Amino acid sequence: MTEKKYIIISGLNIKDNNRGTAALGYGSITFLRQKGLLETDCKLLNLHLYKNFLKPSNRMTSIKTIKIDGVEWQHITIGLFFLEWWLLNKLGIILPWSKTTKILKQVKYVAAINGGDGFSDIYGTQTFHSRLLETWIAIKMGIAVIQLPQTLGPFKIESNFEEARYILQHSKAIYVRDNKFVQELKKMGLNFEETKDLSAYMQPEPWNISIAPNSIGINVSGLAYSNRFRTLTGQFDNYPALIDRLICHFRDKGHTIYLIPHSYNYKNPEENNDDIIACREAFNKLKNKSNVILIDKDLSSPQIKYVISNMSFFIGTRMHANFAAIYTGVPLFGLAYSYKFEGAFNANGLDGKNQTAMINNITSEEIGIIINKIEKVYQKFIQS
Repeated sequence: MTEKKYIIISGLNIKDNNRGTAALGYGSITFLRQKGLLETDCKLLNLHLYKNFLKPSNRMTSIKTIKIDGVEWQHITIGLFFLEWWLLNKLGIILPWSKTTKILKQVKYVAAINGGDGFSDIYGTQTFHSRLLETWIAIKMGIAVIQLPQTLGPFKIESNFEEARYILQHSKAIYVRDNKFVQELKKMGLNFEETKDLSAYMQPEPWNISIAPNSIGINVSGLAYSNRFRTLTGQFDNYPALIDRLICHFRDKGHTIYLIPHSYNYKNPEENNDDIIACREAFNKLKNKSNVILIDKDLSSPQIKYVISNMSFFIGTRMHANFAAIYTGVPLFGLAYSYKFEGAFNANGLDGKNQTAMINNITSEEIGIIINKIEKVYQKFIQS
């Protein structure tokens, strides 16, 4: 019997629009190597589901080389015809002559990232399900599943929770980045290990930028700024005003402000969820643009982490933008749209209650309260 030579890291895409998701890809390689689960002679495999069998590109195998931590990895993407997936998923039928089946039988395990916080229905049932293709294939084919460090839950819909329970019960190893779902795991009688977020394992990459001393970084989220993102639509009416006042507040204290996108497509911005659009709009709305710098450049995850690592204080709305600050020792405050923020801050030795503030459905009067809360954290760090 030949040694299995592939592993699947679900959702692995170091070019992902969301630099946080991309950071998970970078970090997952290092994490798995440190755990002794990944040898340098392994090949990275991913699947894409397709319906049009007549389109040649759907049936083609894509082979790329990616370099992480000085090691070159072969990253292979193969197609999976939807009918073949339907037979496996609904009827448990495996087509032994299929090229895809033959390759999948050589997979050691599936390591699931789930977007870092996508093992949940907070973004809707469709988004939850969209991240589970490789996990369900593994379970159906008897391939080991590893849940990489992430936030599990919450689940608003009982059927989604039961599906999650089934997947977790069939996982060989479970890693979590905070304690928010720990009680549920204990109730299920499952073993788990709490560890850092995967992005902690990704190193910053210096590039040709000169950053002013004593600068403050603000990550402006397109999700919140557009106020039209899926199930969260309409919850951030006052977010643009909050960002505007934050910029002015800290600039008036003598700081240079950097507006930093963290989830964006530079060439083709994503509708209702693109940080570069939000950062540009926040910048353009300013009556006084002095000492405010817009990071308007197509950067990789390690390059953005480098920018954030050079801030004296950071305020982030994207969770993984905050992680970039946390894991490079930058004092910070999180503008949260989910309880995940508080739990993630606590899990990393910070004060989640006092270093985050929920921004969902805030009134204009609450903007001042949030800024005062941020100011207290800022004062604590600059005086320490």
